[in-house]
Amino acid sequence: MPALEYLMVYTKSGLPIYSKCYGGFCTAAFKNPELLTGFLSALETLPSTMGTGLSLESVKMGSTEMRFSKTTPTGHSVVIGLGKDSPDIAEDIYREVSKILAGDRFVNVDWTYMTSELMDAFEKELLETALVDAMHDHGGFSDQCPLGDRCPMHTTAIQSRKGRIWSSIKDKYRAMREKMAGRS
Repeated sequence: MPALEYLMVYTKSGLPIYSKCYGGFCTAAFKNPELLTGFLSALETLPSTMGTGLSLESVKMGSTEMRFSKTTPTGHSVVIGLGKDSPDIAEDIYREVSKILAGDRFVNVDWTYMTSELMDAFEKELLETALVDAMHDHGGFSDQCPLGDRCPMHTTAIQSRKGRIWSSIKDKYRAMREKMAGRS
């Protein structure tokens, strides 16, 4: 049976809410979830910029088939990496992730102002309910990431935001320092 290698959920603006490698994908892919999100988001929107009637359902990255979908009604994007392309498994995962995002607890969440408690609740519901239910008829769900807790693909909305803020501060400081050096 195809194994779940990777899952990413991100907002319309490209903020990764949740990103995690569950198999060997993280040892052969981008190490930066924001960079991967931007890349996958660009791939997903490329057909709409080229003309009508085009769509992109999946892309092969190494041995992992990445499947794209928009969840409803929230508009979040979900990317699923499977060890072998299997649209029926991807559809089950999309459906379960969509249920969480449209549920009472998360439907009106402003993902740009997350608390760690809310993010932990989302991750717990995702891992303990949605993925278990989605993968039940497909051999079950388990995290087989060979890097365990050091998985570079594991990030949440809070971790993503902190990384971007720190990076932005460093960039502004560098620009100010360069500007001051130019005045001398």
